[in-house]
Amino acid sequence: MDFLIMRTSIGFVATSLLVTVVACSGADTVFVAECDPENLFPSELCKAMLADAGADANAGDADMFNPGPTPQAGSTCTQACVPVPSGGAGYWSEVPVSVRFDKADALPKFCPEGVPNEKFRLFDQLVAPPAECEACACEPSEGTCEGGPPQTIEIRAGTCAESAAVTLPFSGPAGWSGACTSAGALPAGASCGGELCAQSVLVSALPGPTSESCAATSAAPAFTTKTEWKLGALACMANTNDDTCGQSAIKEYCVADPGPEFLYCVHGKGVMEPCPDNYNFERHEMYPEEPIDDRGCEACECGAPAGSACAGSLRLYDDAACASQFEQASLGSTDDKCIDVFPVGRAIGAKAVTGVTYVPGTCSSSGGAPKGLASPNKISAITFCCRRSHWIVE
Repeated sequence: MDFLIMRTSIGFVATSLLVTVVACSGADTVFVAECDPENLFPSELCKAMLADAGADANAGDADMFNPGPTPQAGSTCTQACVPVPSGGAGYWSEVPVSVRFDKADALPKFCPEGVPNEKFRLFDQLVAPPAECEACACEPSEGTCEGGPPQTIEIRAGTCAESAAVTLPFSGPAGWSGACTSAGALPAGASCGGELCAQSVLVSALPGPTSESCAATSAAPAFTTKTEWKLGALACMANTNDDTCGQSAIKEYCVADPGPEFLYCVHGKGVMEPCPDNYNFERHEMYPEEPIDDRGCEACECGAPAGSACAGSLRLYDDAACASQFEQASLGSTDDKCIDVFPVGRAIGAKAVTGVTYVPGTCSSSGGAPKGLASPNKISAITFCCRRSHWIVE
């Protein structure tokens, strides 16, 4: 026999009805019996029903002003009920995200329709070879020629082809700067031991350059770098609803299921371990696409100049005032200079050294070696701990 008990209450219990349904082999028979609260001798069944009705009436009055949560009969989630992380240490996200781990260049540009919101796009397994540096180079050398005129000038009683000859000094006065001077002048036809004196003029090399240096074409050479990530992670999510997964020992969220390429993962900032007990199928440390990169090249340096020189001109005059020039010959700081006089025996009245300038040389370069490295940005790392995919079938 089954009992159907109906309760009615609005402020107070007015009347209660006892409805009895008799289930036998034939059709159900319904007896309606009235439980009068004023009855001095109610039955035991009426006593129980009246007491229960009174309790419900008081509760109903309170619920009119403060209704409680709707009881959950069971899960109504049409996707996947995924638990919050439990066990382990550290602070992990409560709501799981759907993460696809794949080759970095194989990650889709957008999240799937079911989980359209991109939460993270991160990377791991960095490949970052050293910088490729261009070769260092140096500018032509720079310097000055402040040593003055040649130290010695001689008039020879022989041609430049003769190694031995009588000589007469023809250098300038003490502290000579190279300006016009008649010091050591020789008149025409002067004789030196039976030979005409003025047959050639021998000049020592000019003093060499001073204050030389080379500057590098650039302080550091131009360079290129290559950066590649082998592994990528695309974390996607959608609005979740924890009210559709029913009651369980551990709170669960209803999470969209984007397919077998994705895992359900919780995440934490930085490098974190161990994983929660219920998210320990896979663990990944993933990083932003831009690594910490200080790759570059060592500074370029230049060696001592080579091939530089000082150059000028020696001018010879018939007169003492440097008004009548009869010869001009180039001078250098690398070799002595011999000048044949024509006609031999002519007057050499004055001389001057002019146009002394610096001739640049070259410098060997060094430096420019690769330096530094690129590494994942661990400060901005995200650690993922993931559950075993329900798509995996052993």
